Amino acid sequence: MRTSKLLAAVAVVELAAAGFATYKEIRSDTDNSDAITYYELDRSDTLFLYIQIIAGGDHQPLIEDFKTLARNYGSQNVSAIPRVRYGNDDGSVASEPADADLILEDVATWATVFSEVSGIIDIPVIQAGFLGLWGEWHSGHFCPEKGIYDTRENREVKKAIVDKLREVGPKVAMRYPQDHKALYDGDRGVTIHNDCIFNSGPKGYDGGTFPVEDRETWVSYTKEVASNNTYGGEPCDQASDSTFDWTDFAEVCGSNGLEAYIHEFEFSYLNPGNPPAFQQLFNDPSWADCVDDIGAALDSYL
Repeated sequence: MRTSKLLAAVAVVELAAAGFATYKEIRSDTDNSDAITYYELDRSDTLFLYIQIIAGGDHQPLIEDFKTLARNYGSQNVSAIPRVRYGNDDGSVASEPADADLILEDVATWATVFSEVSGIIDIPVIQAGFLGLWGEWHSGHFCPEKGIYDTRENREVKKAIVDKLREVGPKVAMRYPQDHKALYDGDRGVTIHNDCIFNSGPKGYDGGTFPVEDRETWVSYTKEVASNNTYGGEPCDQASDSTFDWTDFAEVCGSNGLEAYIHEFEFSYLNPGNPPAFQQLFNDPSWADCVDDIGAALDSYL
C-alpha cells in the first residue's frame, strides 16, 4: 500500500489522492467472480475500474457484482475510479446505442448504484463514460465530434450524462477539454481524464487530447480546469500520433520523462498497466526507484 492504514482509513472519508490505480474490469454476461475477489494491490490502493454493460440488457447481475467488489475492496480501504462503457454479447467493446433515452436510463441506474455504495467504497472521481468506444467519447453515435463542432443535440446528451453523474457527489471527469469548454467553460467542478498520457512524449498531442492545430490553447485550458483537480488516466502508445519509445526506460525515468510530465499537469492518478512496456518497468525491481518517484509525484496532487 502507498499509505499507512491510518491514512487509508481517513481517505475513505476525505477522498484523498489516488496515486497508482490498478486496472480491473467487470462485464455483463460474464463470470466476474475472480474480478470481484479481493487481492492485495501492488503499490496501489485504488482500482481503475471499467464496468461494461450491454445496451438493453439486464444490469442487475452486474450491479450485484459491482456491489460485492465494492464491499470486498472497500473493506480493505481500496478506492475505485469507475467508468461505465458499452459492450457486445461476446465481451468485446462497443459504442453506445443510437437511443439517447436508453443511454440516459442507464446513466441514471448507475448513478443510483454509485450513490448506494457511498460509505462502502471511496470513489475519488467518476469518469463520464457511456459514449464512444471504451466509453472514451469518440467513435460513437453521440460523439462523432468534440466541443462546439458536435451538434447541439449531441452536446445535450453529453451534458445530461455528466450532470446526472455529478449528483452522486464525487467529481466527474470528461475525456476531452474541447467538450469541457463547450459545456462547462472554466468550471473546476467538472474535471478531465486523459486516456493517452505521454503518448508522443512531453510535447505531444496525447492521442487527440490536444488538437494538433492548437495544442497550446488546449494544454492551457486543461491545466486551468483539471490540474490538481483529481486529474489522471493512463498512458498509451496506440494512437496514430504515437512517437514515444516506452521501452526506453532511461527516457521514461529521465529528467524530461513521465515524472516531469505528471508535475507539469499535476496528475493525481495513473493506471500503470498500459502500455505494456510501462507495466514491465513498473514490475522491474531494478527500476523501483523510478516507480517510487512517479508514485510520489502523483501523491503530490489531489
